[in-house]
Amino acid sequence: MPRLAIIGNCCADLYIPPHEPPPAGGIERIPRPRVELGGNGANTAVTAARLGVSTALAGVLGDDIFGRHLRQSLEADGIDLSLLAPREDCGAPVTLVLNDQDGERSFVHYGGSNDAWEMPAAALETSWKVFHMAAPELLGAFWPGPCLEAAEALKKAGAELSLDVFVPQDAPGRLEDPAEAHAPLLGLADMVFPNEHEAAAVTGRDNLGDMLACLRDMGVEIAVIKRGDRGAAVSWDGRVEDIPAAQVRAVDTCGAGDNFVGAFLAGRMNGLDPLECAQLGCELGTLCVQQTGSVTASSNKARLEEILERHGIG
Repeated sequence: MPRLAIIGNCCADLYIPPHEPPPAGGIERIPRPRVELGGNGANTAVTAARLGVSTALAGVLGDDIFGRHLRQSLEADGIDLSLLAPREDCGAPVTLVLNDQDGERSFVHYGGSNDAWEMPAAALETSWKVFHMAAPELLGAFWPGPCLEAAEALKKAGAELSLDVFVPQDAPGRLEDPAEAHAPLLGLADMVFPNEHEAAAVTGRDNLGDMLACLRDMGVEIAVIKRGDRGAAVSWDGRVEDIPAAQVRAVDTCGAGDNFVGAFLAGRMNGLDPLECAQLGCELGTLCVQQTGSVTASSNKARLEEILERHGIG
């Protein structure tokens, strides 16, 4: 059984090329659309697996044509799916990615099995070195109560608990305070990976240093704040380091944060220190944005071998 387990959403991303909207009742021919693997959990798991870490993805996935396609894609990357239960009563999650002529994107989403997500009992009964929760806020009724119960059980069993949060930037009418809602889970987490907006929301602070200090005060051992094209900031053992990202032409930023986290976890599983893990994360995040699709760029095995060799992994 793998020592790294990941939970999180898994969905099919359907990319529709730029086109003029057809008239009512009309049809518009388009270039070939693409179906890509997507979702925080799936992206993170694929990145870690491609970097050589034995990885399991746990949860539920709708058993329809999209779900079977996703399952085949994940298995092709060697990910253990023995704890990813099929659901015949709902479809797999699907996101329709619409691109207009000006390069702007809009999204249409079907939640499917993410909305019916459950933690398999066996996932809590297995011994893990690291257990990563990727955006558990998106997993239907699992958030927040069952998520906190699962985290408590995993910590009691000795797993290192890793968390990548999700807080939407625009949430009109939001009833819960993000800082209050996340405090119990952050108090259990050993590693956390918010972006700057999310870090501000879950800490109630507006300064990067204050955000990191607040996370440390909550008990987080390794706090990482993802900063997009500015790299990342990482805090551990009383140290704070800024890691710059290489400047490249970004084609598609979707999934860059997941690639960062998957690479960081791969470094952690291979004994790298947090600074080295964050540097590896920045490399994979930068690689990701140079091609369309969340895990397209990391399919270049030769490029990954160069990166792994440079970081002393392999």
